[in-house]
Amino acid sequence: MPRILSLLCLPLVALLLAGAQPGLAQTKLINVKIVYPAPSSTTWPLWIAREAGIFERYGLNAAVEFALHPAGPAAVVSGEALTHNLGLDTALLAAMRGDQIVIVGSPLLVGQFALVGAKSIAAAKSLERKRIAIGRVGDPPYFYALGLLDALKVDTKGIQWIPAGAPPQRALALRNGLADAAMLTTPDYYVLEDDGFNVLAKLQDFRQIPIATSYMFRRRVLAETPQLVEALLKSHIEAVKRFYDDKPFVLAVLKKYLKSDDKTLERLYAETVQAQVFERVPYVMSTALKGIVERGKAETPEMATFDFRRAIDQSVIDRLADQGFFEQVFGPGIRDEVAARRAQSFR
Repeated sequence: MPRILSLLCLPLVALLLAGAQPGLAQTKLINVKIVYPAPSSTTWPLWIAREAGIFERYGLNAAVEFALHPAGPAAVVSGEALTHNLGLDTALLAAMRGDQIVIVGSPLLVGQFALVGAKSIAAAKSLERKRIAIGRVGDPPYFYALGLLDALKVDTKGIQWIPAGAPPQRALALRNGLADAAMLTTPDYYVLEDDGFNVLAKLQDFRQIPIATSYMFRRRVLAETPQLVEALLKSHIEAVKRFYDDKPFVLAVLKKYLKSDDKTLERLYAETVQAQVFERVPYVMSTALKGIVERGKAETPEMATFDFRRAIDQSVIDRLADQGFFEQVFGPGIRDEVAARRAQSFR
C-alpha cells in the first residue's frame, strides 16, 4: 500500500489538521508527497511553502518532487502523491477518464510562455507549415501554442509539432535547428532572446486566451480526508502572499531551485509581479473552463458534452471563503475580490 494511503487511514489526521492554525506548531506532521511537471511559475508557491515552513504550520511534512508526465497523474491515482499541479487542459482530460480524479483550485490564470522563433523567423505568420517544439501533443504548451497562433491568425493545419520534452530540451531543439520555433517559459527563453532568437509573442499579452492551472487530487482523498486538501490549499495561498510581499526571500528560493544568475531572477520576479500571475482566490473560473473546452473539443469531441461539475470541486475554497481565511491572510481589503471570484467560478 502506498505510503500516503496508509497515512490517510490514521484517525489522528482529521483532529490534527482541523486545529491547524498559522504560527502554531503541530504535535505530529502528516507525511505527503506533492509532484510537479515543470519548474515553471505554477510550481513556485510549492517551493516557497516548503522553504518557508508554511506546510508545517498546516500540519504537513511535504516532499515536493518533479515527475515527468504521465508520472504525476499516475502518482495521484495510485495514492503515492497527495496532489499534482498541471495545466487545466490536461487535468480535465485526466478527470474525464474514469472517476478517480477531482480538480480543486486553479492557482494561475496568466501564462508566462513565449513563442520563440529561429533567428531567420521574424513574424509568427512565417511559421505556417513549419516545426514548433512543444512538450508533447496534448500538453499545456501545445494548447497554448494553438491559442496563440489562432489569435495571431496563423494557419496551424500544416504545422509539424515536435515533441521535445521539458523547456530546456525545447530550447535546445530550437537552438540546434531541429525546430523553427518553440513554446518556452521564463527564464528559459531569456538566453535565446539575448542570442538573437526572436520572441514572436508572449502569452501574457493575450489575456483572451484561456489559460489555467490546477491541483488534482484523488477523489477518495477529498471524500475521506478533506482536511489534507484544505491544508494544501491554505499553504499555497499563504505562499502566494509571501511571493508578493517578500522579494528577497523569493529570489533566494528561486535561485536555489532554478540555478539562475541574479540578473535573470530579478527580471523574472519583476515580470511575474507585473503580470500578477498568481491568483489570490484560486477558484476554477467559468470563463477558463469554457474557453478550454472550446479549444479542446475539436480533438476530444466528448469535452463538449461532459458534465465537469463532477470533475471540479469548489467546496474547499468555498469553505475557506466562509471561514474568512482570505481576509486573515490578505486583510479585509480582499473581501470584494473573494465575492467576485466566487460569483464568476464554475458551478
